[in-house]
Amino acid sequence: MNKLSQAFISTVIVADLLAVVYFVGTYTLTGHVLPHHEDTKIVVEGADAPASATAGAPKAEEKPFDLAAYVADPVKGEKVAAKCKACHTFDNGGPDRTGPNQWGIVGSHVAHKDGFAYSGALMAKKAEIGTWTEANLFAFLGAPKEYIPGTKMQFNGIKNPAERADLIAWLKTLK
Repeated sequence: MNKLSQAFISTVIVADLLAVVYFVGTYTLTGHVLPHHEDTKIVVEGADAPASATAGAPKAEEKPFDLAAYVADPVKGEKVAAKCKACHTFDNGGPDRTGPNQWGIVGSHVAHKDGFAYSGALMAKKAEIGTWTEANLFAFLGAPKEYIPGTKMQFNGIKNPAERADLIAWLKTLK
């Protein structure tokens, strides 16, 4: 065997040993080799979900999600927003489409855009919901038709809670 072959074999053996040490160490410290996420539940204090939307409605998600503990990524959220661009614009002063422009939506009053024809269902819930908080948006974006029965919004919702949280993080940057 020449020196090049010996060097290659030595490198492979060292890499394998390092991988074994890493995985054994990870397993010893955490009890599992791959990242593990404990089942958590949504813990959003002061969520302003309308009672009629939550009473008797099927759950929008199977696994609970701790919105407060999740570190949302606005960069990922901008990519998630592509699902919304058929009906909404996101630039400052952008036009309304089927749905209203979403610039500054987080923290704004529900149905705040003058001249936009909101659904009667949304207008009926306007006072009850009040402001588009992170918690309200999280619930609405998960299942719009369940959160506001009768909404004109035809989108079925973003079922992945991490994607919703990322989208909301990105929407918060639009100020």
